[in-house]
Amino acid sequence: MDQQGASHRKVRFKRGEIAALETYPSTHERARRVLRRSVFWRWLRRGVAGLAFAVALLVALGLVLQVVGTGTIGQERLRSAAQRALTSLAGYDVETTMGALRLVPSDRSLIALEIRDVHLTKVETGETLINADTLRFGFRMLPLLTGQIKVGSAEISGARIQLAALSSRSEEVAAVARWRKPVDPSLVEKDVFDGLRRVYALTERMGTRYLRLRDVEVVLDEASKRSMAIDINASMAPSGKFDFKSNVSLDDHGLEIVGTALRPMREGPIQSLDVEISAPKPSLLETARAVSGRDERTLGLLGAVRLSLSGGESKIGNGRLKLELALENAPFDLGEDGVLSATGRIRAEVGDDEGMIVINQANMVVGRSAFNFTGRIVPVQNTGTGNAVYRFDLASSKSTIAPIDSPEAAVPFVAGVSGRIDTASGRIVGDTIRIATASGVITASAAVTLRSGKTPGLSLAVYTEGMPTHEVKQFWPWFAASGAREWVLGNLFGGRVVEGNLRLRVPPGRFGNGKPLNNEEVSGAFTVADARFDIAGRIPPVRDAVGRIAFQGSDIDIAIEAGTVFMPSGRKVAASKGSLTVRNAHVKPRIGKLEIDVAGKAPAIVELASYEPIDVSDKIDISPQDVTGDVTGHVTADIPLSDGIPREDLGWQATVEYKDLSIAKPFDGQMVADANGVLIVEPGRADISASATLNGVPARLDLVEPFGESELKRSRRIELTLDDKLRNKVVPGLDGILSGPMTVDYSELADGRKALSVKLDRTRLTLPWINWSKGAGIPAKASFVLLETPSSMELTDFRLTGETFSAEGRITIADGELSGARFVKARLNRGDDFSVSIDRSGRNYKVTVSGASLDGRAMIKHYLATGQGSADNGGGAGANAGVTLDAKLARVTGFGGAVLRDVALNYASAPQGAGRLEISATTASGGKVTVTRGPSGIAANSSDAGTVMRFVDFYENMEGGRMALSLSEGKGGVWSGRVSAENFFIVDEPRLRSLVSATESAGEVDANRISFERGYATVLKGPRRLELRDGVLRGPLIGTTFQGTLFDANDNIAITGTFMPLYGLNRIFGEIPVFGEILGNGRDRGLIGITYRLYGKLAEPQMEVNPISAIAPGIFRQIFEFR
Repeated sequence: MDQQGASHRKVRFKRGEIAALETYPSTHERARRVLRRSVFWRWLRRGVAGLAFAVALLVALGLVLQVVGTGTIGQERLRSAAQRALTSLAGYDVETTMGALRLVPSDRSLIALEIRDVHLTKVETGETLINADTLRFGFRMLPLLTGQIKVGSAEISGARIQLAALSSRSEEVAAVARWRKPVDPSLVEKDVFDGLRRVYALTERMGTRYLRLRDVEVVLDEASKRSMAIDINASMAPSGKFDFKSNVSLDDHGLEIVGTALRPMREGPIQSLDVEISAPKPSLLETARAVSGRDERTLGLLGAVRLSLSGGESKIGNGRLKLELALENAPFDLGEDGVLSATGRIRAEVGDDEGMIVINQANMVVGRSAFNFTGRIVPVQNTGTGNAVYRFDLASSKSTIAPIDSPEAAVPFVAGVSGRIDTASGRIVGDTIRIATASGVITASAAVTLRSGKTPGLSLAVYTEGMPTHEVKQFWPWFAASGAREWVLGNLFGGRVVEGNLRLRVPPGRFGNGKPLNNEEVSGAFTVADARFDIAGRIPPVRDAVGRIAFQGSDIDIAIEAGTVFMPSGRKVAASKGSLTVRNAHVKPRIGKLEIDVAGKAPAIVELASYEPIDVSDKIDISPQDVTGDVTGHVTADIPLSDGIPREDLGWQATVEYKDLSIAKPFDGQMVADANGVLIVEPGRADISASATLNGVPARLDLVEPFGESELKRSRRIELTLDDKLRNKVVPGLDGILSGPMTVDYSELADGRKALSVKLDRTRLTLPWINWSKGAGIPAKASFVLLETPSSMELTDFRLTGETFSAEGRITIADGELSGARFVKARLNRGDDFSVSIDRSGRNYKVTVSGASLDGRAMIKHYLATGQGSADNGGGAGANAGVTLDAKLARVTGFGGAVLRDVALNYASAPQGAGRLEISATTASGGKVTVTRGPSGIAANSSDAGTVMRFVDFYENMEGGRMALSLSEGKGGVWSGRVSAENFFIVDEPRLRSLVSATESAGEVDANRISFERGYATVLKGPRRLELRDGVLRGPLIGTTFQGTLFDANDNIAITGTFMPLYGLNRIFGEIPVFGEILGNGRDRGLIGITYRLYGKLAEPQMEVNPISAIAPGIFRQIFEFR
């Protein structure tokens, strides 16, 4: 509205009208105070005026709302206007259901129409499009005053929008994923700019210059219930500048979108477009999703990302677009593998009818790796099916790879990737992938499969040969068999990969679902040579190794065919047939099973066993320099592959076979040499099985040695092979009892005692006190428990067993000599039943024998057959000691079935001489037997001479009679004396029968049983020799004289004599005075006699008779006697 300016005129004041300054009130007060009041009131007046204006404006607005009101405009008119606006906004026919309508103030157009509870449905399908709590349309003020309704702004708040239903595409088109539709790169910029033109046309059609969405939820997929929250502010300036800003929240992650477009001329080209999408906070853009068990979380997230789109048209339909994606220190969340920082930039452009997307720059720095690629994406002519297929080629001339968790140096490489994108199948296929380094080449092929609502699937095949190991390690993808990769990165160094491959076959939706890849989804194998394998703990690595690493799913199998372990000391151990097996590598604690064979010199093996996790150095006190020999072994161990695993939870075992092993210092008090055997060491115990020499004694060892906190009982079983000399070292004081080689089985009991079992097959066992011995070659075994003190040994639970003998009891040895023994049950021959007690007092032994029965033949042999005249102790233990023997036996069996009953024997040795002996017994017929021995000699009497002669195996054909023996000891140990017998019979004597048959009286004499009235002879008994002199046998029927040697050291007999038949009549001639000496031949006193001799072996003597002597009477018979 135009206004004319006001006219002005000049005003003049007269002098009298001008008052002096001092007349004014202000001169009476301070100027400062007047000035402050003036300023205060000035601002007060202005504030009151402003407030009055605002009140007036509000009153006016209220009057307008009251005057104009919904009633003045009309409810139906407003609903129709809202329906038209919503139809224009949707772009197709919609049906609207509205709640209450009212006019409210608006910050954009002062007056706005507010509609509550708005529901929009699609007329064509009936689908719900929008449900909104509040919808406001701002009206332009001036048209509204004239009665026209024109919308200047629109605001939606508290709304839920169904994105799928809001699209104007048909069901068939909508069912095809947008990224699967054919896209012509030359039309990309056209689609973008045409879309902007539709936005301009919409604002022109609605007349709306401002659009605002607050607290709006956009449902992306009704099936999955996924949605995003958006806030949008958009404005269209009359100059054609379109500004918009949006905040989008998806799964609790926010995006900020800011953009500007400019179209100066209506219906003209889009001069410029700039859009920036940024993620101001980390972990914003979701690239993978996993749902597992109890919760839902996102994995593999990118953060701090910025996406820029810029371009413009030179004319409609001819423009260029540039895309730039920038990451600045964006964290890649790798789950349990940590977070990796990435910085990168991708620049691409399309336009000007080039028909391709050109990637000018694709740079990415991830950790220590840097990737630089360029390339292009070109559409491929299809077969008319409408499926979009694109060909892409990427190349890198300068990239480096160095995973942050790898200890190896960065590897520069060049690469080329070519493949295709098939939108119909949702596959991105890398047909040819070639990576070249300075030392080798990797070839691969890959395919990525995309499925809506699922994580991508991946197929990957990688192959290489002859490439350095450290380079192959760098190219191993972190998501492929992470357990095997982690072990290889930390434990395999140097050498080269002779041949290697890796396979991935992962279907869509499999990545990130919380389950490890299985054997069918990931596998691979690498054969390496000249490499270094770090085994475990502080064990030195295996170098110059040839091996293989194979994996399937989360299972890993590592094999070492051959290699060498070099010790810090310079020693070395050959390693072979090694394997490390890891099952379920995704599960923690992660533990591998190691098995490896080792071989080398004993010092090197001992040093190897001193390293963790085996480390037996604190269990076995042996250092490398203490041993010599050759060793092979097999090690089995649990290897910790993750932190925090207690050592005591790890199992291990070392099996060591050794040859010619010797230990320079005493091992458990023993000097070990020439050992051949096996040592098995595992937690808490060591088992040793070997043959060796212990302190020079050949031995066989089976030991169980507990260590640490093991509750296992110590066990030691040692088998010693002893001769007399070695036995004296181990168990001294048994010389008089044992002689010859023996085998001792030794084991150690828990209380420090030792259990011994002695094999005595080749040993002579002697019990000198009772004159019994077991010869070599007779099987026998003794066992006992040995308790040692510094000065004594006690053999308890002593058991001696043989086919016909046994003994049970205990033996005590003190100061190297027998101290005592108790045999509570003894049997030296079949039928024996007696006990023996031996006690030592000073230098004397007291032996007590008692029991029900005893076979005395061994003792008889000792005293008589060997010619010994004293019961010596056999030498050795107690050889110079005195012996007192006290025996009481109910029954003693001798030779020829003869038995003595109630035998009592007392014997006491003397330092010089034969000692004292007393024997009393009763024969089966009741005859008494006594034997005494003292300093003056031996005297023996028996009323049953035949039984005694059979008992001592002296002569078995004598029956009955009374016998007396008296012997005295002379020089040289020769005993001499007289033996006589009365009233006895000679029964079944073949040699006597032969003499009788040689005479004419054979028919008158019963040669099977001949009675004798008297017999006597002089006896000379020397060592292993018995001579008879002046011997005579007289009986009523026959008689004989004899003299000679009964036996000598060679068991020969040489007896001569004269046999006189009919001796009762024949000897009468010898009684004739004077003539008797001539006719009776002296002591023969027989007229007729036959000379004879016995010679040969005592056991089978030969007899020779001179028949001519029978016709030579008396003294003339001496001519024919045998000499």
